[in-house]
Amino acid sequence: MQNVIIIVLIIVAVVAMVVGGWISFTDLDDSATMTIHKNEVKKDTEQAVRKGEELVEDAAREGRKLMNQTEDAIDSEESVEEESDINRNQTEALDTPR
Repeated sequence: MQNVIIIVLIIVAVVAMVVGGWISFTDLDDSATMTIHKNEVKKDTEQAVRKGEELVEDAAREGRKLMNQTEDAIDSEESVEEESDINRNQTEALDTPR
């Protein structure tokens, strides 16, 4: 069963490479050749790496934005709590009998 899966995966990979333009087959009169287009592979790989780097940079930027928003929300909650403490202490001071 494992051998069948491996063979199917190899076939799928070869078909994907043919569709992607990485491999081509030529049938001559008495022979056949398979050509690997190294420039296509290199170009597509560089493009994939570039897009991957952009994706990571975008994700990091969004992560930093979320962290800043969270820090701002925490800071604003702390200032509200501090203000309510001051107001409570002021009212207690006013309620104290003289």
